[in-house]
Amino acid sequence: MKSFLNEIGTLRVMLMFATLLSLSAIPFTDTNVRMDGWGLLPDVLVPVVSFILVFIILLDMLMSRVFMIEADEAKRSKFNKIFLLELMLIISLLVLWSPYFTAVLS
Repeated sequence: MKSFLNEIGTLRVMLMFATLLSLSAIPFTDTNVRMDGWGLLPDVLVPVVSFILVFIILLDMLMSRVFMIEADEAKRSKFNKIFLLELMLIISLLVLWSPYFTAVLS
């Protein structure tokens, strides 16, 4: 596991960690959005950051595909693993946060 984390790079590990933190805040959200105190963190800030993470992950997925075009077989395998990992992250973000966004925005 440690070699895989070294292989994908520090920024991608931090992106993955931020995504997991965002997903871990879902049980603490409330559809009655609290705009003061500690309720601001899970009800406003974390959903906004998760929405931004979606676009950052999509951009990194695109860049993984771009780098894969002219890479040799070893690097292709690396970028394919990164692409699949980020695909799992993006699907989990969209699926797990969508009930909160639909409840708040409706």
